[in-house]
Amino acid sequence: MKTIKYVIALMVFATALSAQAEPLLNGLALEQQFNKDRYIVAVYSDVPANTTSLLLDNNTNRRIEVRIVADSLSSRSLRNQWVESIAINNPGDTLSNQAENMVAFANLLKGRLYQGDQLSVDFSGESGVTTIALDGVALRSIDSRNFFNTLLRAWVGPIPPSTDFREALLAAGEVSGSLLDRYELLAPSEGRIEEVRTSYAAPPESEQAASQESVATAPAVTTTAAPAGPELAAEIPPPSLASLQPTPSPAPNNAPPQRSEPQPAAPPPEEATPESEIEAVEEEEEAPITVDTLLARQVYQAVLARHTFKHIRYPKRAQERGQEGSVRLKVIINSRGYVTEVQTMQESRFGSLNRAAVAAVETAAPYPAVPPQLAQDTYEFTLPITFRLPD
Repeated sequence: MKTIKYVIALMVFATALSAQAEPLLNGLALEQQFNKDRYIVAVYSDVPANTTSLLLDNNTNRRIEVRIVADSLSSRSLRNQWVESIAINNPGDTLSNQAENMVAFANLLKGRLYQGDQLSVDFSGESGVTTIALDGVALRSIDSRNFFNTLLRAWVGPIPPSTDFREALLAAGEVSGSLLDRYELLAPSEGRIEEVRTSYAAPPESEQAASQESVATAPAVTTTAAPAGPELAAEIPPPSLASLQPTPSPAPNNAPPQRSEPQPAAPPPEEATPESEIEAVEEEEEAPITVDTLLARQVYQAVLARHTFKHIRYPKRAQERGQEGSVRLKVIINSRGYVTEVQTMQESRFGSLNRAAVAAVETAAPYPAVPPQLAQDTYEFTLPITFRLPD
């Protein structure tokens, strides 16, 4: 009996300590595109978590921290990548319920981020409030108990950037020493902190009221193809499962393959424009996100993912050899859904898996047309595709 009481006392003591202490580092993951390091994502939690369900406990204090590794990074690029991943990892009702909060979050960041910048998203398990800050400068608080998990599912949900990325965040504190050393060295200078403080200074109360009113009165998204509202992530099969379904072998190449819409010949190459300058122009031209455009983008992203996953085929030889891996693609389509460009942003270690991912996009074309709410001649999106054998 004394032993039991002693164990209970220790548990109570440990609980009290965890309630007072800062969340502990649970995992670290490095984000790369085209073999270039972009940023490191860290997840902190009161309770060490090695499963998604444990990490998504809404009664636990947690924090997401993104530290920029690249010399310079478009905040628009980071935002769009996050929004895309949110769309395919959350149910449709969550996206609808969190639309206004997502608009507020998506419009927070502006301009460019620089090496050492620290974007933190803190969640209080007691109050349910999420606080966003950049380089220690508070940007906004969002009072919604489910908002933080909406963001976090982008990294640890059923379709993460890669399985390695998700597993690195679900490490229960067992993180890479070398990556941790690198992460801890990333910090903004005093000058950069002052620049952020000045750039993100709170607008006058009249402007804040007008901004809040515009979000509250933004029109709801309307979709003629699915008036009741599409169901999203819950019905999107993981690529590894979809690709393992028995499928007939592809027909021999005695019939002309399906082709994307013919494109005019490319003009002679001009002097290259640095990517940072292109991103800067895009940021200046892009209007703030509204509830209407955000929901349209999220719904469309889920539709594009589902459409692609139906065409994924796991190479038979790769299955026989036990080869697994994740591939991330950048796809550009025109307004009618025809593919104009496919690039491999992140490869697996196996060429057959990389080729199968690209082939899925080519076979899936044409995609559903770009919805009118987005009003774009071309649409760019990323696709994370994981090839994983059943246990």
